[in-house]
Amino acid sequence: MSRVREIFAMLVLVSLNKSVISLINKPFTYILYSSTSRCYKHNILNGRISNRYMVSTAQIGDISTEEDDQTSPSLQTNNNVLHTVVVHRNRQSQSFREGTPLIFGGSVASTFTDYCNNDISHNIEETSTIPTGALVGVVVSRDSPPKNNKGKGKRDSRGKSRRNDNRKKDEPETVAPHYNLIGNMDNEEVRKQRDMITQSQLIGYGVFNPNSMYRVRLLCHDTIHPTLTKEIRSMRKLVQRGKGEEDDMNNLQLKMILERKVNDAINTRLSLNLPSEGSTDTYRLLNGEGDGLSGLVVDILGGSTAIVMSSAAWVELHKDIILQVLEEKLNNHPSYVDTDVDIVWRNTPSRLKQDGYLVEGSGNNEENEKSEQSVIATESNVKYMTFPYSKGQKTGYYCDQRDNRRMVAELCEDKRVLDLCCYNGGFALTAMIHGQASSALGVDSSQDAIDACNQNSKLNNIDDEDISFVKDDIATFMKSAMEKEDSYDVIILDPPKLAPSIRDLDKASRKYHALNRDAMNLIDKSKGGLLLTCTCSASMSQKDGGQYFLNMVNGAALSAKRRVTLLKVNGAAPCHTQSPASFPAGQYLTASLFHVSHQGP
Repeated sequence: MSRVREIFAMLVLVSLNKSVISLINKPFTYILYSSTSRCYKHNILNGRISNRYMVSTAQIGDISTEEDDQTSPSLQTNNNVLHTVVVHRNRQSQSFREGTPLIFGGSVASTFTDYCNNDISHNIEETSTIPTGALVGVVVSRDSPPKNNKGKGKRDSRGKSRRNDNRKKDEPETVAPHYNLIGNMDNEEVRKQRDMITQSQLIGYGVFNPNSMYRVRLLCHDTIHPTLTKEIRSMRKLVQRGKGEEDDMNNLQLKMILERKVNDAINTRLSLNLPSEGSTDTYRLLNGEGDGLSGLVVDILGGSTAIVMSSAAWVELHKDIILQVLEEKLNNHPSYVDTDVDIVWRNTPSRLKQDGYLVEGSGNNEENEKSEQSVIATESNVKYMTFPYSKGQKTGYYCDQRDNRRMVAELCEDKRVLDLCCYNGGFALTAMIHGQASSALGVDSSQDAIDACNQNSKLNNIDDEDISFVKDDIATFMKSAMEKEDSYDVIILDPPKLAPSIRDLDKASRKYHALNRDAMNLIDKSKGGLLLTCTCSASMSQKDGGQYFLNMVNGAALSAKRRVTLLKVNGAAPCHTQSPASFPAGQYLTASLFHVSHQGP
């Protein structure tokens, strides 16, 4: 009966492909190819291609006409599978080799899934793309790129074509072709593709996401971590030889990368004297791309709690490995030998959605039960009550302004200080404790923030007559203060993010202008004073190299009829590391210190 099925299968294939198949039981290899957002399966059978039917096993006797599943495959754990991304050889690929951590979709020339040394007598689940979160090798072909034909147009910084095509607005973009390589080297087409990958120049290793504008987040560059990439390359060769079955080789490679990067991050913070005993136990341990782990941020609160902030799909998919590495490294940290550091996992649903990952569930039950448990964080000997297990605004602590708080405090002796958008009172408290300010007033629109400020004031034993906090919209507060002719010697203006994206820049600029104008009007008109004005909007900080924000402040000064002198421009505290290869992409915080002159001639 089985022989009858084999003969029937042979006749079907002959009629479809108009080719003669001489050997019924001979193994074959196929390649799956996706030329656009729609995927087409190409079966290579004795050197001939059929794009209509898929033979699902190594025996010709079984034929499947099942439609291709166009959904993104889930993360696979097949130990004998290697994924490779080939990028276009151009100026952009040069920046990848030099350390740029993000590869956009337009820079990808093709992708490959190689089922190394699989026994092709068994079924293999083919994919139309590399699974989300899979570890990939990133290479650039050593062949020169084809010359651009006239009229093709140039590509922008993300590799996308600048020319206007005839594609409809709602039509998906063309994506790079994907190939599945299955079987041994007997097949000429498979051997050709594998040789091309082997002979290409290695850029590094990263994690893939077919649903994100960041198609690959590079975690390990060959030029920056040559020893580590050599180790991973050796492990991938074992997989190619079919020796990766005993251990989960892909997870082991990712664990190696995480261990190296977390070690580097710890050593970097130790060189910054973080944590510093008795002074500062709250700081950023991992800062995403700045520490070579795009999408992963870790803050240490009070020397006892680590807050993980996930904003990329790969971080969520590899949560177990990340937690394992963090726990091991924190247990061996020289500052936490006698401390059991608790790890709290948090994520940013909006950022994850942009990365093609939907967050499910309402959170960890244990964390919900501990929502009111507090952790005392210390920065520059100033204590803050934080609630890392809570979901509200009082969740944690912003340590990016640490150096700026201390800088301003040194200028506040016997001065009247106004802290606008005070959050947990950092600038006001530091001005009182380290700057011996005569008085400090904090204003915030959140009652949770005001409650936290009052708790922190008591925690630091500051006299209520010298410091106070008011719940109010800062624009309303400043108008009221101007009507009462109140004035201050030092004002800190640190509003929340007003320009989430470049599209919001014009509207945000008008808002920043109005706030800065009113703040300058509250500076003592007879003596003048200091204004530290901040923006945490990356689009504002990076526009025109930062000049855009300074021009806005200058325009506000003209409206307020006050002369201003720029004294200093700072960014985030150094524990918020940045990658020099992608600077200023990671620069989001600008804190500019101005002297506002007295009013008059």
